[in-house]
Formats: sequence, structure tokens, C-alpha cells
Amino acid sequence: MKILLIHSDGVEVEKHKEATSNPQKFQKDEISISGHVLVAFISVEDQDTYDIDVISKQAADVIEEAIFSITEFPEKVRQDNEEIREYNRKIESGEKKGNKRKLKELVLKDHTKYRVDSVLVYPWAHLSKFLSNDPRSMHVCPKIAEKLEERGIEASFSPFGWYKSFKLSCLGHELAEMHRDVKLYIQPEEHLESAEFRVLTPDGKELKIEFDDNGNYIPLSEIEDEDFHYFLHSELGSRRSEEAEEPAHIKAMKKFELVDFDPNTDAGNLRWYTKGMIIKNLIKRYLEDKIIDFGAILVDTPLMYTVKNDKLTAQTARFPARTYWVESGRDRYLLRFAADFLQFDMFSKMNLRPEYFPLRVYEWEQYDFRREQEGELSGLRRLRAFVMPDFHTLCKDLPSSITEFKKQYELDKSIMEDLGIQDYIIFRTTQDFYEKNQEWIKDLVQSENKPALLELWDDRYYYFILKFERAVLSAQNKSATLATIQIDVESSLEYIEQDGKKRQKYNISFEDSDGKVKHPIILHNSPSGGLERILWGLLEIAEREIDHIVPGFKTWLSPVQVRILTIGEEQNEYGEEILNELNKKGYRADLDDRDETLGKKIRRSEIDWIPYTIIIGGREQENQTVSVRKRLVGQEFESKKNTSKQINGIKLKELIEMLDEETKGYPQYKLPLPFRKFSTKVYFRK
Repeated sequence: MKILLIHSDGVEVEKHKEATSNPQKFQKDEISISGHVLVAFISVEDQDTYDIDVISKQAADVIEEAIFSITEFPEKVRQDNEEIREYNRKIESGEKKGNKRKLKELVLKDHTKYRVDSVLVYPWAHLSKFLSNDPRSMHVCPKIAEKLEERGIEASFSPFGWYKSFKLSCLGHELAEMHRDVKLYIQPEEHLESAEFRVLTPDGKELKIEFDDNGNYIPLSEIEDEDFHYFLHSELGSRRSEEAEEPAHIKAMKKFELVDFDPNTDAGNLRWYTKGMIIKNLIKRYLEDKIIDFGAILVDTPLMYTVKNDKLTAQTARFPARTYWVESGRDRYLLRFAADFLQFDMFSKMNLRPEYFPLRVYEWEQYDFRREQEGELSGLRRLRAFVMPDFHTLCKDLPSSITEFKKQYELDKSIMEDLGIQDYIIFRTTQDFYEKNQEWIKDLVQSENKPALLELWDDRYYYFILKFERAVLSAQNKSATLATIQIDVESSLEYIEQDGKKRQKYNISFEDSDGKVKHPIILHNSPSGGLERILWGLLEIAEREIDHIVPGFKTWLSPVQVRILTIGEEQNEYGEEILNELNKKGYRADLDDRDETLGKKIRRSEIDWIPYTIIIGGREQENQTVSVRKRLVGQEFESKKNTSKQINGIKLKELIEMLDEETKGYPQYKLPLPFRKFSTKVYFRK
């Protein structure tokens, strides 16, 4: 819905002739309203008529807020001027340095004109190209006026379906003209006020979390892990880092030339350099191999969809994510922020059979779009365009969905381990579900051998009855979710009851062996979380533990796995032979052929987190061997902070066997030719 608000000194509307075959009743030839009138010109758009009660309430909220803004404006200016006078007094007395500020002046000297005596709601098609063709749209303006009247605001509406002329006299003050874009929003309130938080310990204990009078989390003395306390502080909202502090991973992602910001696009959309693309594609291949081996089938759905389909509108309107829109002729489409919508629509059109279940369906979403607010964007942690592996499973019933949940829990756990990510676990569910299922939930926590955060609600407020998360803690003690699994008991239904209304769902159904039509339970699983956030987690964890753990990517994921260093030019030919052999075997190897000292070359390899560094001198060339510095990624520093283990005088075959063993079962990816030598390497940043 689009709304244009004009604050007018009176308004006149004159009826001419019918503009549609079914116009609303126009009792009089003219509408004449005296006093200060807020005229709300309304364009009802395609998505709005899914629920005209909801969109009418939202419009009434916007109009009421505008009334408050106008009527309170003189007082706001007065308060601002008080602050300016105090500021200027401090300048004059020498308490502050700087220039004095000018007092604000109202456009209208007569303060009494900043008032609204009544509202006229006027249907006006010219604010949008995407008008609703639904007959219900004509009832929106009367409903808005009715809802305003219920709030004690005098309101009327101009009938729909007539050619009319009107006269306004805009008052011309600071807020006399306003425009609002109102999106249909059907979202139940989250029951955070009644939520109860506990910590589950590996030995099966439940520790209730208490808060002080200011709502701050009171640390649990039974938990000795300091980082877990930081995690709880972040999750429970009582710990905040300095806004001006740049996240640690941003410097690293630029230094390694993985990812960068692009000033030519919308904020939160990134450019990826070659080494970053290697990591991205390796993770994609790895995840798809894991998911296929787990039993999933692959699909790919469009990244934009219409809002004229009530199933899609119902789902979209319940999500809090902010949306991007694209236009095509006289139609508009929403850029997806998850794969659920079109996947679920696809499921609803399938002839599902009981023998299909559990039906596991995987999609590599490149890209998803969420128009996060400027202040929420944070490097790789939160973006407006991101890549997300999405995995949905249709289960026959709730018991089988719990069985499947446990299997996928182990799958996600193994993925985090393979990526080299240390995480914290969270269960969010209802009191009732937890009471009935706490035994196996505690068993999962015990298997992790670390505590978990438990959030309990009185009632289910969203589509899932259980939500599990794997979160990572940043160098600045901020947590963010990576992997997540949800048990969805709602989306497959034909409809749900909400606010006394039937709200349409996807109607995904199958005929069971007993001849009855049933609706499956759906598991939502992002097995690793958004790809950008994986990289965020890896870089933040490395920085967080930089003083006691050797930083680096696991060998299978490292953009360059092996670096070859020669002591002198006379070893370059032998170095190139090794370079070619390693790359032919599928390993990403480069040659530092710069005219630099060995010490500087080793230092550069250290800075670049290279897992295996080969050193070739005269002895190695003569014996056709190599000496290797194996980086101890993820291990604790020794007393002298050595980052590597030295292995001297081994055959190349032995090194390849070491690489084979360390990367067994992981995907390979070629290093582009220009990146195989320092003399030909391409640099993106000046």
C-alpha cells in the first residue's frame, strides 16, 4: 500500500460520473470538510487484499502516527530549542568549545495550525503501478476510516469508483506532506516476555537463568567456561560492544583478498576475489556431497516470485525479513529471502507417496536477499545478499520427524567439525514439547560434552515447535547463528487459525496407507548456515584465539594448500617440477619465485596461513627430496609460539601421501594458473 498524506485547511470533493461498473454509494454530490484535515490518498496494491483487515489496521496505525507527529511538532521544536539554548550557554561560558547553534523556527507562526481535526481517506490509483484487481480492494478505504473512528479520530472516506474533482489547501508546514510505503505484515508477537531460559549441562542438570532488576543476565557460578558466559551475554541481549569497533574479520578478509566491499552496489552486496571464490566453491561441493550421501535430491527454484499467489503471500507476510522488489512491465516480484516459498509450492503440486518419506530436498540458494537496515550490516556477519544452503525434509508424522531431527543434528555437527568451526548450541521450544522430549534433548547435549542454552515458551508463536541453532562467538563477543534445524508443524497444512481467521498455508498432503489424507511435518535445515557467515566464523574464531591457537584454514579448505620456497635461483627449475606435479595431483600449490631471502619468504607463508610450506635448497635438489614446514592449524601454541612442525628430507611422494590422508573425502578445486607463481600472481587491492 502507498499512502500520500496532505495536511489541508479544509477539503472539497465533487462527484462527476461513475468510473467503474460497480462504484460505492456516493450519497451526496459533494463532500465538504472544514477545519484542519489530514487527507490520506491511498493506493491498494496487489498483496494488500490478502487480508484487508490487517492492511487497514496498518494504514490506520500510519495515519495515527502522522497525526501525532503533526500535533506534537511545535512541542518537539520547543524542547530542541531548550537544548540549543543550554548548549549555547555552555559555549558562552567557556564550558564547551565550538560554534553557537541557531534556534529552530516553525514555518507557521500560529502554533494552533499544527493540529488535525479530522481525516479524509481518499482512494487514489496514481501512487502505484501495482494496484490490486481484487474486488475487496474497494473496501479498504472505508475500513481505514472505520478503524480511525474506533480510536476516537473523526474520519470519513471518499467513495471508490467515481470521477471526482477535489480542492485542497495544503498548510505548507514541515510535515504537511508525507509519503508512506506500507507492506502487509502478518506476524504474531514473539513470547519473549514469558520466555524462560535455562542452561543444560552435559551431566543432565538444568540451571535456571536469572536476571537482575535491569534485565541483565546474572552469571551462573556452576559454569566455569568464560567464553560460554560471553555467549550467554550476547544471546540474552545484555552485552554490547562499541559501535565504532570494526569487526575483526573485515581486516582479514581484505588482507587475504577473499572478499571486499563494492561501492558501486547496494550496501551488503559483496565482491568476491579469486581465493574467496575457491573457498566458496569448495564449501558448495563439500556440502552437496554430504547432503547427497545423506539421501537428498537436488532442486533449484527461481530467486523471485509473484505476490499474487495467496500461498506465497501468506508465508511472506508472516516473515519479518525486509524485502527487495523488482519490476517487470506492470508486474512486480519479490526477491526471495529463503527457498521455502517456491519449494513448498512445488511440494503442494507433487503426488506425494508414503514410501517417499523422509523426502529430503536440497537447494543451493545463490542468492537470497534481505534488505537489512544500514546499522545492522556488519561485514560478512549480516548482509543484504547472501548464499545459503537450504535443506527441507518431509516427514510422515511428528515421531518420525524427531528421529530424522536426531540424524540431521549429527550431520550438522560433523559439518561444523569438518569446517573447523567451534560452536555453541541452543534449543528453543515450548514448555510442553520439552517436557515430553527432554530425555533425548539432554542426550544430545551430553554427546557434545558442553553446556547448551535452552529457551522455553508457554506456547508456540511461530511455524516451528522446536528450533535448534549452532552459534559462533566473534572476537568482540557477539554471537551469530550458523547451522539451524526447525521442526515445522504448520506450513504443510491447508490453513491455520490465527486471530480468529483461517490463514491459508501450502496444503502439502499425501494419502497414507490407511486411505486418509495427511499433512507431513517439515524439517528446515541450513546445515552450515549462510556461506558468508561460515567465513565470518572462521576468521573471527581465528582472531579470538590468536594468542593461544595457531590460526588457519583446514588444508582441504585453504585457497593455497602448499607453497614452494627456493633458497636460490638454481633451485627454481626443481621447484617448478614439484609445483606442476602437485597441481596435476589436484593440490593447490604455488611457487614463491621472488628474489627475496628465505626468511622473508617463510614469513610471508606464515602470514598467508599456508598449511604446507616446502623449502628447497641445494641438498634437497641434489637428493630429489623436500623439507616441509607443516602448519599446526587449530593446535595450541608451544612455549615459543612455534606455528609449524619441521619435517626434513622426505620424498615428494611422502608429502603427497600426507596431503592425501589429510584431505581424504574432501573436494578438490584447481588453483588458477596466474596464482601458481608469485611472478604472475594477480592482486586485486592496491
